[in-house]
Amino acid sequence: MESITIKWHGPYSLLNLGYKDVAGSIGIYAIYRTYGNKETLLYIGKTERSFSQRLAEHYKDWLYQEKGTITVRLGIVEIPYGSRFSPKRLRDVESLLITWHSPLYNTSSAVYYRGRFNLEINNVGRRGLIEKFVSTEDLVWA
Repeated sequence: MESITIKWHGPYSLLNLGYKDVAGSIGIYAIYRTYGNKETLLYIGKTERSFSQRLAEHYKDWLYQEKGTITVRLGIVEIPYGSRFSPKRLRDVESLLITWHSPLYNTSSAVYYRGRFNLEINNVGRRGLIEKFVSTEDLVWA
């Protein structure tokens, strides 16, 4: 079983994101909306560019029209010792998180997980609605 840890930071307003050191990093991000007193997970994504670049694109494409308060949590993926970063590994992490949490606006991986079968993710830090531990072993395989 491959175990990956994601250290979550935030929540940050999109307007203040550029002032945060972590905004220049890469990894996994989760977009939330608070409307009334209810927080909803809207979208989980990955980026190999900076978080601030990728989230600016989302804002331009669709986030600007969302009602409520939009915040984002940024996840730095900690690769196990002896492993190296790869775009495929990042895709697998994103896919498992999307399949597990079913965010409102994700379409890819929303129904079926498309990644390696032996993956577990430990989510630490300020993870919001993201579960603390997710694993392919706990998915229901159809």
